[in-house]
Amino acid sequence: MSVFSEIRTAIANRQRRREQLALHELKARYHAFRIFLENNGRALELLVEADTAMNHGEYEVLQTTTDRLLSVTGELVDGLNLLSGEAYTNLFVLHGTMGERIQEALRTLTTQAATPRCCIALDSLEPSLYPLAGNKAANLAQLQRIHLPVPDGFVCTTRCCRDFLADNDLVSSIRNLMREVEQGDLEISAAAQLIRESIFKASLPQVFMQELRDAYTTLGKTSNSKEGGNERFAISVRSSGVAEDRPDHSFAGQFTSVLNVTTFDALCDAYKEVIASGFSARAIAYRINAGLSPVDFDLAVLCQSMVDAQCAGVMMTHDPARPDSNRLLISAAPGLGTLAVGGLAPVDIYYPWRSDSDGVSTAHQKEPRLRLMDGAEIARKTIREVSAQAGGVTTEAVPESESDAPLLSVDTLQRLVNYGEMIENIEGVAQDVEWAVTHDGTIQLLQARPLRLTTRSGHSLPAPSSAEPLVTGICASSGKAVGRAYLVRNVEELQGAQMTQDIEPRILVLPQALVDAARSLHSYAGVIIDSGNPTDHLSCIAREYGIPLVTSVRNGCEVLQTGQWIVLDADNGLVQPASEHLWNSFAQNVSGASGDGKPAAQLVAPSLETSSSSIKIIGMPEARKALWELLVPLNLTEAYGPTFSWQECRSVHDLVRYTHELAVLAMFDAGDSVMEEAGGLLRPLDLGIPFHFLVIDLGGATRRHEASACGSFLKRAIRNPLCKDDVLSVPLVALCEGLLTPELNWHSKPDAEAFSGIVSRTMLDGRGVRPAGSFNYALAARDYLNLNARVEFHFAMLDAVCGGDAQANYIRFRFKGGGAGLVRGHRRAVFLKLVLEGHGFVTSVIGDLITASLTGASRSVVREQLVMLGRLLGFSRFLDGNMTDDDAPKKLAESFLKGHFDSRDLEEGVA
Repeated sequence: MSVFSEIRTAIANRQRRREQLALHELKARYHAFRIFLENNGRALELLVEADTAMNHGEYEVLQTTTDRLLSVTGELVDGLNLLSGEAYTNLFVLHGTMGERIQEALRTLTTQAATPRCCIALDSLEPSLYPLAGNKAANLAQLQRIHLPVPDGFVCTTRCCRDFLADNDLVSSIRNLMREVEQGDLEISAAAQLIRESIFKASLPQVFMQELRDAYTTLGKTSNSKEGGNERFAISVRSSGVAEDRPDHSFAGQFTSVLNVTTFDALCDAYKEVIASGFSARAIAYRINAGLSPVDFDLAVLCQSMVDAQCAGVMMTHDPARPDSNRLLISAAPGLGTLAVGGLAPVDIYYPWRSDSDGVSTAHQKEPRLRLMDGAEIARKTIREVSAQAGGVTTEAVPESESDAPLLSVDTLQRLVNYGEMIENIEGVAQDVEWAVTHDGTIQLLQARPLRLTTRSGHSLPAPSSAEPLVTGICASSGKAVGRAYLVRNVEELQGAQMTQDIEPRILVLPQALVDAARSLHSYAGVIIDSGNPTDHLSCIAREYGIPLVTSVRNGCEVLQTGQWIVLDADNGLVQPASEHLWNSFAQNVSGASGDGKPAAQLVAPSLETSSSSIKIIGMPEARKALWELLVPLNLTEAYGPTFSWQECRSVHDLVRYTHELAVLAMFDAGDSVMEEAGGLLRPLDLGIPFHFLVIDLGGATRRHEASACGSFLKRAIRNPLCKDDVLSVPLVALCEGLLTPELNWHSKPDAEAFSGIVSRTMLDGRGVRPAGSFNYALAARDYLNLNARVEFHFAMLDAVCGGDAQANYIRFRFKGGGAGLVRGHRRAVFLKLVLEGHGFVTSVIGDLITASLTGASRSVVREQLVMLGRLLGFSRFLDGNMTDDDAPKKLAESFLKGHFDSRDLEEGVA
């Protein structure tokens, strides 16, 4: 062997060793990236678990979850430094400091939480607390959240009842008495009397007494301020059982309600009265006959401002005797309406037609009085119960001048009908609503529960349900909301929406969980997201603000239209049409009635000050808020903006987002570094089209072939080209499928006018963290693709994960450059924006640069969009030549979205 041969062999061997070492380092970096993505997803899941445990008061679970969360976020910081060559070691100090503050806040919260929560304000009763509050309070809290007229109040939770009975050793005695009843040794009535006596002799726990006094005082201040400083303050005290007010078990009339309670001592007695009524002879018999345990201590007690009622009654949104008649049934009794419940006094009966009735005569349609008063039965009223000055209620005679007059005017009937239909529209089933009308004509809703309909033979009928859902998804934040759909497809539209002051509630509809929306989330009544999951950033924030959110809807941006009235039932993952004629007038009335200039959207949706981040749970709001602020809020909402810095990370959520964004950028740098050291490992992909790039296999991306051991890296690469069938990478296969779409105009020539402007134009993007267009290469693995390539006179960057975990999947796409000048380049960017937004991407355009992203989508969705991107790259070749006027982008986008992929077909029509 000659000396030159030996030297050449030595150089080749050294080159191969360098290449193998570089490949080993690149693969290690890629696997570290995949581990990072898994930890990122786990961190978001743990954030949700910690938030849920905090809301439910499960502090042992919260401690364990927080410890695991800090451990995983520590792995994220370590992983980012591994990917970036130890470029972010300052994050270790930040993470350690944050961990110490979180543990201190957790200790404070745990110490203060040793005292159980007793009283929760009705306007702070978030869905996660409904099990503690019972169905009656939960239903009213839901109505109050959408600004229907519900009296202010608070609920004494089921835990209060359990603690009260346990502290006085009543549990075992009650169980013993019930055992005697079951064995036939004791009559139900005798057992009930003994239980009642024991309850009234028992003392309320001191902790509960203090919270009850604070809640009563706070409610009094609120009510008096609304009534113009009236010193007299009265409340009603009623039951709110977990099994109460349900379609299968209503417990109607089984529990005592105590009205016009005017002192704290009377409130304590009223509380015992309601608890004792849960063990009355009627209640015990009802439970036994319904197949329920007679020894259940799940009773909450609801306390609300007393309504000074001129009349009161019940409204059923479908006449139970004639469910198909399209009429409501409304009964009205003078005064508090309490005598009518037991049938002790006559009542007025109304059968108003529903507002959407088709069978109403022409005369009835033209004259509201005929439609609402049709068939009304006006009774002669002689007595009524009213609030006594010293507390309690008293009976008085109805004045002769009022005895034969209808209790409800046409206007009041119309408003009642509207409220009933609104509640039915929200709940999706017929409703049984208790109401009261004050002396000044104001309507107050006192209770709402599902209406159970039966035939004359006693068989149950299914409750009338609302229309078929428009779209369905997964509940990420529970609750219900009504409003106009508001579609946002990019950051610019979102910023414009923040400046809009609508007088009506809005429900935000997004193609994906756009983090930039977090800043304005509190101004919406609800959120619908096509591509997302319950553990993403936006879902976490929605839960903390108490805003209903449905995710993974997939086609919400296609089906829903901006301005359309919809009902968002997040609990069941449903989006249904709302009755526009009902909600239009209601939204305007709410805005006008507020008197403070706030738009209805702010009145209907919870504000930041009244969200669950500052939930008014009496006893420990500040400790919970302090811990929440260290864990859940997302302050870093603008990636790569001036405030996107580690110094702005104020919560664990911030740290998770910051490390994730920088980890993705670190993978772009990996390709640049390998070109000099491992160029011979890149193999050209020959697709038979004028779009060429080299591929480096990170593992499982291509079929293996024996490579030539001699020659330069370029010669060896050329000797071992890849064809389409050699590609195994799922995202790269999808991209190739799109690139090879037959209709694409790969072999057309550039427009002469556009081509003339190519000389001396820079192709590189200096605005971003990672400039586009340094090399034509692709890093690929089985479910990963990182492509940086030039398409004629444009530069494209694509980074995608397409795997089984939707939470880890994403596509990031950047496209820039062109030789036809900035005007045509910008038009081309607008064209890409319209196409990408039509496929669910969130976009941003600056000049001729477009950036787009898709996150949290399933493997099938990501693959489908990668096929589309392949077609888009081919369609966009020489496209600047067609951008002759401002209408061209829209026409070309419409053509592409309709499946026409050859832009030459449009040249004559557009140009």
